[in-house]
Amino acid sequence: MIKLMKIFIGMSISIFMLANTYAATKENANKSIELVITQKNIDVDGKKTWVYYVSQPNGTWGFEGVKGQYFDATVKNETTVPTVLHWHGLIVPNDQDGVPYVTQAPIPPGGTYHYHFKLLQAGTFWMHSHFGLQVQRYMSAPFIIHDPNDKSDAQDVVMMLADYSPKTPDAIFAELKKGMPMNTSAATKQKMAMPMNDNKSMSSMQSDNSMAQKPDLNDVKYDAYLTNYQTLKNPPVIRVQPGKTVRLRIINGAAMSGFFVNTGKLPGQLIAVDGNDIHPINGTQFQISEAQRLDILVKIPEQKDGVYPILAQGEGTNMQTGLILATPEAKTIPTYPEKVKNTAGSLDYSQEWQLKALYPLTPKPVDETLTLNLEGDMAKYEWKINNQMWPHITPLSVHNDRRVEMIINNQTDMAHPIHLHGHTFEVTEIDGKPVTDGAMRDTVFVMPHSTVKVQFDSDNPGKWVVHCHMLYHQEAGMMTEIDYAK
Repeated sequence: MIKLMKIFIGMSISIFMLANTYAATKENANKSIELVITQKNIDVDGKKTWVYYVSQPNGTWGFEGVKGQYFDATVKNETTVPTVLHWHGLIVPNDQDGVPYVTQAPIPPGGTYHYHFKLLQAGTFWMHSHFGLQVQRYMSAPFIIHDPNDKSDAQDVVMMLADYSPKTPDAIFAELKKGMPMNTSAATKQKMAMPMNDNKSMSSMQSDNSMAQKPDLNDVKYDAYLTNYQTLKNPPVIRVQPGKTVRLRIINGAAMSGFFVNTGKLPGQLIAVDGNDIHPINGTQFQISEAQRLDILVKIPEQKDGVYPILAQGEGTNMQTGLILATPEAKTIPTYPEKVKNTAGSLDYSQEWQLKALYPLTPKPVDETLTLNLEGDMAKYEWKINNQMWPHITPLSVHNDRRVEMIINNQTDMAHPIHLHGHTFEVTEIDGKPVTDGAMRDTVFVMPHSTVKVQFDSDNPGKWVVHCHMLYHQEAGMMTEIDYAK
């Protein structure tokens, strides 16, 4: 293993803004496509900034396909830096996983790489770079797979969340590496989600704003949050039909931010997490940690001139982002503030306890056990798994065709969203309490000083990384590898 190189980029390329609707390409899912990675300029509240953009030559952002067909894509790197694309949450052959120096060499500037695999799942997924800190600059895009047996006529709306700073990712990481004292106050750790009071304030509220940016919840202080590359000063406006159902496909593509999502006046029905179906849960507020996905159904009222904001407030902040659902006859779109009066508290397990997989694992005894001890030194900004920092690790090992239990023991003062490549797992235990038919996931949120157990079947041989999906934690070492024994 060698450390991922970091190359400063100083150039930017002008672009048009992202279209409000997500272009459907289901009919072309079996055809060979090209995904082009470029740099583009966007406007963030009057400030020009450049970002990465992953699209097809016809302008389609990301990819939309159908379960059972083949994803046959040539990725073309038109940036000035090496990169790769990882297909987050997808069950793929190991050599298609898109992890530099583990499953493939990086794609050089001007180079191409061919990916080819069958779409074994249906649901909401995403693609993103696994090279350095490129996710902070939005080298990511939706990856939506439809079920050919789904007869629903719901309108799909993709809502991809991101966090924004005018600082370069390298500058952010350098500041973090300078160190900061870890706050361990009981008050901060005990902040929990509370019901929302209105559409302008998204989530659990705390009157003590002084606690909001302490490092228990937020390592990085962001200037804004974005939805589909846009802020609430110029939000995406999606036209919807009165009386119809909308399927919100919410992807947390943020580097370091969890969110509370609020459907406002529209009752929501959560039907899937991380691309896996669950028994529906009704509500208007939902939690989503880094890299996770939520599929939420909302019914548009018969009102002809309806406007319905779908907003998301950042954990531990008073900042929000979102998009607007509006009927064709709605001419005036109200303004929704980027900052609200109250500060959100922390994500917790309250939602996880409610989730019941529609298709859980078939019960069977555990054959093998893996332990992941999550450790960190905030002063040095070093993050470890089993006292090792990537890439200087000793891989964990499993055998093929086993039921594997993975014990994730968080010994730090921060929560960590832990992502396993190449597999889906079932959440089976939280802090010693069994979870019956827990959600099938690929990314699980683990609270500070807490232990979560998950189980998966070792049925996809190869070398697979498992890591914290907080970008700067991963970059600072919180990643390891699980290898199949030969």
